[in-house]
Amino acid sequence: MGLVPTLLAIGLGVFLGLRRGGRIDNLLDWRPPLWQVLAAGVGMTVLLDLLPWSGWFISFLRIATYGALLFFALVNVRIGGMVLVAAGTGLNFLVSLLNWGMPVSTSALVSAGVVSKSEVPNLVLTGGRTVGDDATLGFLGSTIPLPWGHVVSVGDLFVLVGICLVASSVVRRYEVRTASPFGPIGGGRGPAPRDYRDALDALGRGPAPRKGPGLHPSRMAGPRGQRRRSKAARSTTRPVTRPGNRPGPRPDGRSGPPPGTPPR
Repeated sequence: MGLVPTLLAIGLGVFLGLRRGGRIDNLLDWRPPLWQVLAAGVGMTVLLDLLPWSGWFISFLRIATYGALLFFALVNVRIGGMVLVAAGTGLNFLVSLLNWGMPVSTSALVSAGVVSKSEVPNLVLTGGRTVGDDATLGFLGSTIPLPWGHVVSVGDLFVLVGICLVASSVVRRYEVRTASPFGPIGGGRGPAPRDYRDALDALGRGPAPRKGPGLHPSRMAGPRGQRRRSKAARSTTRPVTRPGNRPGPRPDGRSGPPPGTPPR
């Protein structure tokens, strides 16, 4: 993919993140999960690109590097843009595994000015790359020439766009998913609310239900509250008599209407 396109993608992503209200401190404080895997993968990629090594073991290192970077991208896929990094790295890993090395189109090398047509028959590539004019899924290999003397693959383009979006997301501390066990953006200066629910949780769930003497017996839960509620209901249920139907005193001293009084 090349170091220059990667740095350009990072710079563009930081610029876009700052334009949208981000802070450069967020990028400096970024400690994603498995950042050691990312550092080892980037270091090995630069080493393979700079040193003139070739052979099956170097191809194995190239494939292992793609696998490590893919694993890191999948772990941190909640960061905005990381899904494109995972997709591009997965394509590079697949085509490299099938051909035991990243296949490179010789016509693309000629178009980019890396080699001349006379050098193609005796061309030997280094860094875990192979001449892949007849490779399996060769269209996923390095077939796209760039004006500054680089040849990239379709997966590399996905990775470059993803790196730009990841840099912008880290500067803005933006995540596309929530409730991650690793914290916001894998580190930083304290947790930040990811959505409105997380922000409202900090305010609490409202007042707690009242308990104790201040609560009416009819609202108390359990058998005790039910007994108190039924007792209170019985005490408040009394017979109601109308003024016209109120009985007077009887001659015999007993209560109630006198005998022989017709009912109304």
